[in-house]
Amino acid sequence: MSYDVYYSTGGGDLIYGGSDVWVNHWIDNVAPKLKHPSKLMIHRVRPATFQRNKIDNLEISWQGDEPKEFDNIIGNARRINILHGYYTPHKAIYKNKDKIYSNVIHVSLDLSMKAGFQMGIKNPLHFASSLEWEREVAELSEHNIWIGLDKTPLHDKVDNIIDIPNFYEFKNNLPTCMNNRVGFAARVETRKGVHYLDGVDSQVLTDLGDFNYWKKQGYRFEYTRVYQYKYDNVHRFFKKQDWGISHSCHLNEPFGYSIFQAVDYGKIPILAHDWLKEYSYPFRAFGKEEFDKRLKDIESLSEKDRGDILESLRSFLKKYDNKEEWVNQYLQIYNS
Repeated sequence: MSYDVYYSTGGGDLIYGGSDVWVNHWIDNVAPKLKHPSKLMIHRVRPATFQRNKIDNLEISWQGDEPKEFDNIIGNARRINILHGYYTPHKAIYKNKDKIYSNVIHVSLDLSMKAGFQMGIKNPLHFASSLEWEREVAELSEHNIWIGLDKTPLHDKVDNIIDIPNFYEFKNNLPTCMNNRVGFAARVETRKGVHYLDGVDSQVLTDLGDFNYWKKQGYRFEYTRVYQYKYDNVHRFFKKQDWGISHSCHLNEPFGYSIFQAVDYGKIPILAHDWLKEYSYPFRAFGKEEFDKRLKDIESLSEKDRGDILESLRSFLKKYDNKEEWVNQYLQIYNS
């Protein structure tokens, strides 16, 4: 029987970053409306907490369960739709690259790999990646979908990129928190700028092993409390009232779920200059020195001014609270 494959490196109970959140949004909202028989192929070891082999009409296979069968299913598919792929070639996709129909792009490798040089970091922390593979997959795919808010260098190299920014549902809309401690909830690859928190009273929700990498680079973080990241703890972390300023100053950030979450939970953010440039915002920074200046600027605000600035940003971001439109845009591609 003819079927389409939807390939991912995460999802379900495996939520390490924004791309995995995106995959779960896809599972919940797009998958039930697919017209052609479909299989979700997750290129990871199945977590012990995830026992389902099917969600509604969507069959799910994990590469770690039966690697050979995993490859066979992909090889016999009508189409391959990449929901989130590895940033280097892997056999399952490379052997069947002529079947790639759509490719969702979650990060610009070009911009991400340059971040260390831009920030002057001698030993940057970055995931394994290949610019050549990013370009090759994009050229092979009939539909490339960019999830971010601003254009990337790939837009100038490939002419079939569709912009479908992620969505975020504002469910909390909390008033501004006046606590001046800084919070950070993200991975700690170089472009996220976690080293800006050195010497700053702060709390961090991230992977402890990756965070320790920066300590080995000489940063002390003597005023930083670190919590081991678990997706189930994200809501609890953002709802805490003992921090009220969000370190959202992430260079080359594609969409930034954590930025939207900060605003939703009443935390006023410090943003990077290159994020959502169309919106005029007073607290942007690049580098530790400018970050510390913006921190002092926020600390000096009255509660009314702080609340007005936050509410204005929140109102602007609510145009991305558009789940139904987001779903329909993907269905137009997958069901064509």
